Amino acid sequence: MNISTNFNVFCDRLQVSEKKKSIITLRYNAICKKLNNDFWDLNTDDGGIYVGSYGRGTASGNIDTVEMIFEMPSQLLSKYTNAKGKAQFKFLESVRKSIAAVYPNTTIENGDFGIRVRFFDGMYFFIAPVFYKDNTHHLYADLCKGGSWKEKNFRKEEEIIKIEDEEVYHNFTQLCKMAKAWKWHCEIPIEDALIDTLVCNFLNSWSYKKESYSYYDIMCKDFFEFLTNQRTFKKEWNHIGGFLVIPNALNFRYKAIMAYHKAESAIIFSRGNEPWLAAQKWKEIFGNDFPDTVAVNRQLKELKNNVLQVNKAQKAWIKKLERQRLIVIVAQILSGVMIPGALVALELFENFNIGFMLFMLATTVFIITLAYRKTNHITTILRHKVSASFTSTIQQQLQELIRDFNDQDIDVAIIKDKKQKIISKLRSLCIVTPTSSSKKYIEAIHRLREKAFLRNYTTNADVSGYFVPSWSTHQFQKEGYIQPILNYQN
Repeated sequence: MNISTNFNVFCDRLQVSEKKKSIITLRYNAICKKLNNDFWDLNTDDGGIYVGSYGRGTASGNIDTVEMIFEMPSQLLSKYTNAKGKAQFKFLESVRKSIAAVYPNTTIENGDFGIRVRFFDGMYFFIAPVFYKDNTHHLYADLCKGGSWKEKNFRKEEEIIKIEDEEVYHNFTQLCKMAKAWKWHCEIPIEDALIDTLVCNFLNSWSYKKESYSYYDIMCKDFFEFLTNQRTFKKEWNHIGGFLVIPNALNFRYKAIMAYHKAESAIIFSRGNEPWLAAQKWKEIFGNDFPDTVAVNRQLKELKNNVLQVNKAQKAWIKKLERQRLIVIVAQILSGVMIPGALVALELFENFNIGFMLFMLATTVFIITLAYRKTNHITTILRHKVSASFTSTIQQQLQELIRDFNDQDIDVAIIKDKKQKIISKLRSLCIVTPTSSSKKYIEAIHRLREKAFLRNYTTNADVSGYFVPSWSTHQFQKEGYIQPILNYQN
């Protein structure tokens, strides 16, 4: 198994699960709908925008923080600006009370996102109620130094990241997710926004930034080295686009040095044909989501071996059927010759019984062979030959797929798709019965079907128990009433 496949599968595992996406969407829509009803007098869940890691598409499956903005009516800006004392706090408090009607565990915090909602499963939502200023900027409430309205382009970083990610063939988002997996597993004191910024800075100067999974081991090693080279006493970094300063008081460099040396060891093990030891080193960095082996590789080999066994059984059975047919043809010819011979014997021999027995024997054999040939034995042989040719072709396709999987830098999703197409072709394989095939042939077919079909199914999470907040008499049915019986942890 090559390193490309390991990282391909690892990155797939770092995606935010559909279950967690459903939970985030449920909470996001509930917040938007409540704010729309209280401040816009509308019954809709529009008006919000995801920002932060989740909005940028760099969040990993361990995400526990979601940031969003919600646009408020412009007349509220005038109302609270003209209010006496603590205008920004009063504004945020009115929004907090509205959200608290749905999610009671809500507090006001100082920062860009003034409202924090904490959920029982450890997830946090940070909401910035904003006012539209122009096509790019919004105003938000800042509580520092008595309070003021500050201007910010919440979407600029997302636009820049989208361009950056496309230029490096999505290596940016993949490295961000891997770095956040490292953060979670090794408890690294570093902000998600700073990870995204450092990844962007690293890729801008990295020579292989447009390469695919086969370079990911080198990419991770060089990124950890890049982190170790950050100035020891540096406490602030300019965010992507240079419009925001990210503070980071704690030093992450020591653990970056450890990760760099582990990554270096993993690469040495991999090049020394020690894939298991290499995988263990990557697991020390990223956790158990990094794969030891890839099931697809094993399944392809099992499928190929089973197809090979079926093909061998088919060819052996065809030879047996052809031998049987040859014996029947010879027997029919001989019996056909013996019938007139027996009639001559009846005339020539004085012993009538000998001639009669020869005649009856020849006639019986001829009738049996004639009946056998009437069973359309040739068609059966041809059907098995076509099926054997078909399995030979499938075997070649699987061999090519295994070679591509091991030697070529191909996405595992493409390999899986090709594998499914091959499996669907196997459904048209000649269906045999105990009367038309040998026991070995039938066992090979059953084994192939078990390996190819019964194990290739996908399970979908049961979402029937999800609670979707409903609107009733201008109040949400509080999520807390039903959440304790659900398992929202991914």
